[in-house]
Formats: sequence, C-alpha cells, structure tokens
Amino acid sequence: MTSSAGTSRPTSARRRALVVGAGISGLSAATALHSAGWDPVIVERSEARRRGGYFIAMYGCGRIAAERIGLKGIRNRMTTSGTYQVDRQGRRRAALGFQDLPGGPWMMLRGDVEQAAFEALPATVELRFDTSPTGLDQDADGATVTLYDSRNERSTTERFDLVVGADGLRSTVRKLAWGPDEDYLRPLGFMITAFELPEALPGLPSQDGAILSEPGRSFWVFPFADHPPTVLFSYQTDDVAAERARAKAVGWPAGSASSTDPSRPAT
Repeated sequence: MTSSAGTSRPTSARRRALVVGAGISGLSAATALHSAGWDPVIVERSEARRRGGYFIAMYGCGRIAAERIGLKGIRNRMTTSGTYQVDRQGRRRAALGFQDLPGGPWMMLRGDVEQAAFEALPATVELRFDTSPTGLDQDADGATVTLYDSRNERSTTERFDLVVGADGLRSTVRKLAWGPDEDYLRPLGFMITAFELPEALPGLPSQDGAILSEPGRSFWVFPFADHPPTVLFSYQTDDVAAERARAKAVGWPAGSASSTDPSRPAT
C-alpha cells in the first residue's frame, strides 16, 4: 500500500532534516541539528536500537566533541593490566596495547556511547524504527524522500531540507544519491568479525589483552577494567563477496558487531 504525505516545502521556520540511521552518528547528528535550530527526523531500518557492538577508543578530541553534543555518563573502562603477544604453544611476551598509546585514550564499549547518545537526544525528536529510504529526489531547495515502513508495509513521501546518511559503510543514502557500492568501495581482501565475549577466555586473566598474529590472519583480545573483553578476528581472503554470502547463509555470530570486509572509498 502506498500513500503520500505531500511534497510541498514545510511552512515552519525551522528546517527539516532526515537522518538515516539511529546509531551513534545518527543520534549525535540529530541532537546537534536540533541544537542548531533544525527539526530532525531519524529513521532506522531495524525494529529497535542496536545496543551491542565492539569497543571504542576515545581520544581527547572525541571527548571534547562528546561533551559539546551533550553526551554524559561516558566513562573510561581502560584496564591497567598488560597486553601480550601469544602463540599456539602458549608462550607469551609483552606487547603494546591501547593503555600504552600516547594521548591517554579512553576505552569503552560501543553500547556505552550509544546509550549516552540516546539519552542526549531531545524528547521532541521523532525516531521511526522499521523505516528506510527507498527513493531520493534532490533539487535546489532540498530533497523529496520516499520512506518505507516495513512494519506496516506502507510507503510515504516527505519533503526535507537536508538528508544525512548515517547508515554505515554500505549506505542506502549513498546508493540512492550517487550509485551502487561498487562505484565507491574497494575490498581490501580481508574479513573482520568483532564481538563481545560473555566472559574471559580460559587461561587469560580478564583484564589482560592478547594478540595472536599469523600470516593472513589475526586474533585480538581487548580487555576492560570492569567488563568481559571484546574480540577482533580477521583473515585474508581472495573472494570477499563469497565470504560475505557464506556468513549471511549461516547467520551472524551472536553478539557480533559485524562480519564483513574492511573496504576503503574508491579513489
């Protein structure tokens, strides 16, 4: 079923902005736009907030930006224990971890920042789940966007002065505005999976980090002072598309942030 919400320019003095994606970037963008006098609307294709994910290392500039946006309650989970290079024989030697980097980065979970960004979002900002853009028509005054509500199986057409794509590496907004992913991404030949562990690994103290690095693959354990560690697993492949298809066929690992290839923008 298709309906139209009209495509005329809003008469309100406050301009409308569509923010696609309700992750950290989307929530923060909407909060900043609201503070600047805009009326943002957030759409998210998932049925609810995505609370889990990987870790974030926040340096000084990031903490200043978070404070300016109004993100509160973010705390440093950095451990004071060490990080070790390990091998399959169980040998280990000291290695560099995030706690050794200059600049004193804060370690935290993605969920910590997402929660702070959600709490900073003004109550008047509209947040629509199960919704994603399917059409985008730009002109000199803004954009007409077709939004699909998968829960109610309904499409609406709305007018916005600004569209912000905060919907990830394979952005739907970028596809609609400029073309397919293949025009802008170049696979680097690696697959990456990042996730939270429910508890520390056997034989590894909960606040110790570990690195197992071999030709073409690596396994990193990142510890926290007050939370089970997170893991980053990567391996090299000649066929990223086939690996992604296989991962989708078997399902994403529980608690994983992603299982995808690290790509870079085309140049």
